[in-house]
Amino acid sequence: MKTTFKLSVVLIIFISACSPKINYIGNQFNPTSEVELFFDSKDIKREYTVMGFMQNEGREFANDPEDIKVALIEEAKKRGADAILFGDGYQELINSTDGIGFGEKIGNGDVLGLNSGFVNRVKVFKVKLIKYQ
Repeated sequence: MKTTFKLSVVLIIFISACSPKINYIGNQFNPTSEVELFFDSKDIKREYTVMGFMQNEGREFANDPEDIKVALIEEAKKRGADAILFGDGYQELINSTDGIGFGEKIGNGDVLGLNSGFVNRVKVFKVKLIKYQ
């Protein structure tokens, strides 16, 4: 019984580490069932306000853009958004696993900076939540 419990705890921790974590700041409304996606504000044909901002935490095992998009959509629905504006694509952060290194992606994909351990590249999407008027 104790082994089953310990295994369950480890499994829950592993699953949560593999799921995108979303941070939000802004207003909240009644949940919505549909969220439209926009990649340029010029494509939004209705009057709207920006109700808040969201971004995913850069996590090594939760780095698939499609999984991140799904998590952002679900969070937007919970917050009552009508649409998400993905304005600037994503930012790729480069971290060292020992916490000492740092870096930044440059044009050709090389890393400019210091690193004393394994390099971890993570994608961070910063989006705006839209509420139609």
